[in-house]
Amino acid sequence: MTLFMMLAALGFIASFLVHVSTFAGLNPSAIPGIWGLHIGIFVVFLPALICGKKFEAEDSTKDFWQVALRYIPAWLPVLVGLFFAYTFFNFFFTIFVLLEGGGPHIVDGQYVLSNHGEIIRQLTEAEYIKCHAYEIRLFSGHWMVFYLSSFAVLLSHVTKNRLGPKL
Repeated sequence: MTLFMMLAALGFIASFLVHVSTFAGLNPSAIPGIWGLHIGIFVVFLPALICGKKFEAEDSTKDFWQVALRYIPAWLPVLVGLFFAYTFFNFFFTIFVLLEGGGPHIVDGQYVLSNHGEIIRQLTEAEYIKCHAYEIRLFSGHWMVFYLSSFAVLLSHVTKNRLGPKL
């Protein structure tokens, strides 16, 4: 599980950097393999779920978080909670404010913001590129919380196995 924990940490750092780059006016969708981060969340989240089930099975309280929190630093669940809240804000703000309920498309050679074939408005090329960056921001917000929460659970599992059944 240490390998998956390290992959979760690297995935979080990469998705964080991708996310921050969208605020710097960069369009990370041009980075080769960027969508590998989307697939990577499953690579680390599934082992985290398995570890979570082991925590529940090994403890009579059946309260996963009560058991898992014993083995990770106190600041880590707070950080996960902050990123979880940020993910909700980022999702709704990006969809409804930045993307105006649509997505960037090319229709009849024109850059447009559209939703299910209905054109919201025309875009300049610069706006079109910016909207693609917003889409990456939308996804990377979710990537961060999946990688970070997976890291927390996997760290707890690894720490528990190194220290023994009880702290």
